[in-house]
Amino acid sequence: MAKTLIIGAGGFVGTAIVRAAGARSDLRPVACIRRPSPELSRIGVETMTLDATDPAAMAQALEGATYAVNCVLGSPTTMVVATRNLCEAAHKSGLTRIVHLSSMEVYGPAIGLIDETTPVSFRPIGAYARAKAECEAVIRDFVAAGGDAIMIRPGCVYGPGGEQWVGRVGRWLQAGRIGDLGELGNGFCNLTYNDDLAEAVVSALPARLAAGETFNLADLEPGTWNQYFLQLAQAIDARIRRIPRIRTYLEAAVLAPPLQLAKITARRFGRDARLIPEPITPSVARLLRLGIRLDSRKADAMLAFSRTPPVLGLARSAAWFRSAAVNSHLTSAGSRAPHRPQAADKIHPAETNSARR
Repeated sequence: MAKTLIIGAGGFVGTAIVRAAGARSDLRPVACIRRPSPELSRIGVETMTLDATDPAAMAQALEGATYAVNCVLGSPTTMVVATRNLCEAAHKSGLTRIVHLSSMEVYGPAIGLIDETTPVSFRPIGAYARAKAECEAVIRDFVAAGGDAIMIRPGCVYGPGGEQWVGRVGRWLQAGRIGDLGELGNGFCNLTYNDDLAEAVVSALPARLAAGETFNLADLEPGTWNQYFLQLAQAIDARIRRIPRIRTYLEAAVLAPPLQLAKITARRFGRDARLIPEPITPSVARLLRLGIRLDSRKADAMLAFSRTPPVLGLARSAAWFRSAAVNSHLTSAGSRAPHRPQAADKIHPAETNSARR
């Protein structure tokens, strides 16, 4: 069994990758985290405390490891430094392969059907996107120097336990702050189901792929954000409202800054920031009207993973959201064990055309 480090395993995506790696007989996952994780404790996986920004700690962690998955999420500086430390340590340790999780954000303002040959934007929008682009540059340098790394660029990752694209969106819908946005919500909704992403990552570890391969990963036939909001609203029994253009503008330009400041202040003084409504930021408002559509056919052709039908992914996500813990903010995102799909719930890529939204 190949020792496989999942660096950043305490997050929503990282935890799913740990579960997927643990289901394979050829991998021994080691969850690398900065602080204890109740979810990982329930899984019962081997854990390692790791500060990925510490070069010496990273080098020590890689001793005896065959593979590493980089799904570190944090400040822009943290993500870049962790990626650089991983690549430098991998050169010295003889690590077989890195699978690095990037983001569709690196494409910047690109529109239309985008495949992996599309250049990374010279001006990614926002600090997160710029950091992801810089991480990709580090990975490319690593490969050019003889290392082996695969990059995956997911879309908007959702699923049971997903606060960003299920939890907060559901609360926006319940509060009537979001709904049918008209032309402001007609951007493509490039959703990526969390467990599908995890399976693709784990599949890429031992696969016979050329170093430097990059894969987009999102729904093969994405709808619009307006369609997603309607479907999620129906699934959680929320009323869908037509949101005037001015309301969307006020949310992003006027309400978002004080709400963000209130959350920062609450955290600083030890208060529960989850009790403060989530801001609909300018970056979210921009994404909802963005005309980019990820072309994920390369991943389906080259990675041995199966897809969850979108209708099933939405149903599971809605069931998680309807739990009292999520709606009342009494527990943190991801503190409940997400549904673990059965084999019969999955479909293979060739069957996906009959199971779209």
